[in-house]
Amino acid sequence: MTCTVCNNNNSTPCGGCGSVQYCGKECQKKDWKQHKGSCKNYKIVNTAEEHGNHAVASRDIKAGEKLMVMKPDIIGPRLFQPQPCCLGCHAGNKKLLCCQKCNLPVCSAKCTASTFHQMECALVHKYKSNLPEGKDVPITCVLPLRILALKYSKPEIYTSLLELESNSEEIKKTEKWAYYKSNVLDPLLSLSLPDSNEEDYERIIGIILTNAFEVVSTQNLLVGLYRIPAMMNHDCIGNVRVSMDSVGLMTVTASVPIKKSHPIKFNYVKALDPTWIRQEQLNVNKFFTCGCARCLDPMELNSLVSAHSCTNSGCSGAVIPVEPLNMRENWSCNKCNQIVEASHIRKTLKDFEKDSMGLNPNNMNDVKKLLNKYETKLHRNHGLLCELKQMIISGYGRLPGFQVEDLKESDHKYKLELCSDVLAVLNIVEPGLNLGRGLILFELHSTVVMLANMEFERKHNANQLLMRLLEAERFLDEAGIIMSLEPAGTPYAHISANVRGNKEQLRQYIEQVKSM
Repeated sequence: MTCTVCNNNNSTPCGGCGSVQYCGKECQKKDWKQHKGSCKNYKIVNTAEEHGNHAVASRDIKAGEKLMVMKPDIIGPRLFQPQPCCLGCHAGNKKLLCCQKCNLPVCSAKCTASTFHQMECALVHKYKSNLPEGKDVPITCVLPLRILALKYSKPEIYTSLLELESNSEEIKKTEKWAYYKSNVLDPLLSLSLPDSNEEDYERIIGIILTNAFEVVSTQNLLVGLYRIPAMMNHDCIGNVRVSMDSVGLMTVTASVPIKKSHPIKFNYVKALDPTWIRQEQLNVNKFFTCGCARCLDPMELNSLVSAHSCTNSGCSGAVIPVEPLNMRENWSCNKCNQIVEASHIRKTLKDFEKDSMGLNPNNMNDVKKLLNKYETKLHRNHGLLCELKQMIISGYGRLPGFQVEDLKESDHKYKLELCSDVLAVLNIVEPGLNLGRGLILFELHSTVVMLANMEFERKHNANQLLMRLLEAERFLDEAGIIMSLEPAGTPYAHISANVRGNKEQLRQYIEQVKSM
């Protein structure tokens, strides 16, 4: 390999991106000013296999490495039934006023002059005379208007955003298109903005719906567009973890090792959702059908997240789909080969949906009752059951009547069983350094410690106690690694501090037991 600076043949790749070579630190320092902007552990490529532009690793990436830390290129209220909010600070819990220039909602004179609001305000104020008498621009148009404003303030960002996939023709065939036409497209057309037409607006609407990420800002749900993260294609078992803080700063971290040139993929839907639910969500919200290895496998890579229980007496098999992507095809047991009609599978899921309607996740008795009812109908790994188990895991030790001092040994054993069940599934569908695994491991360590203490009170076996505590420490150590990756300002960032405190206490306890 030849040095990028001096052409010396004895060179090694740049440790940051692997795309250029240097013979030593001196040449690397000389080139840094030039190379700094492009030194990334990912790159954007175009392949037919991945249907166009997508992100790949530019070198081997270790689990836990940060790939991207990005602010949104544009942020604003979502298009479908947006929550009322101030368009200056995006707060949704304040008394709203009408901006005197554009009649859109703000909470104060200060927010009227904010950088965010000025994007749409300037356009609406200039062209509102074109609106029909008595009509104002609705909040549903704000994000498209902010994108259009970039045409004049940041044309390079505007151009690159318009290169994102829009799926506009597919969106126009959906039931929701009537809403988008009435509440977004038609009001935009009525402004009669120069240099913009119906096709432009349809494309912008499609780009937002296809590529936007949800952003929770000041307790209000917004959406943001991120050009580079939008290049991450979907897989139902992704290789990255995405975190978002309260101002929309996105951090993308490798959850598992990623080999050089391998695609960087993010799961657009919930990992514990069964195949039919994932496909429905992707079709409705992202306008494509997923054909990943997990979706095409009736057993979902042995996770059995969609499986039902076999009803044959004495059979412990899993009822799985014959054709995973065909909701009309029959299912069969993987042990006794009993055929189960698809209509029966759909009825069970509909019954669950009806029974879980309005379920309070903090009502442990109702959650346990629902879990008990469907444990005989759905496989223990089924995603819907795993979500109920997560509610119980979270509630045991925290909620009134289920505080740590209220729990009996049998309760802790039950929680331990639930943690083990959920972790076994997450190890397949959300592997590596993902947040879900970190939270379960944190709960698991405390449950193991509680059971170890109770067991010691009965048997007074210090060696057995030490063995259990060391097991809990291993769970806590892994939870600590995972939670330390959560950026400040995210909803779970505080748990990292809790882990550190628990690790110190547990280590002291272990040393005490060793000296017994």
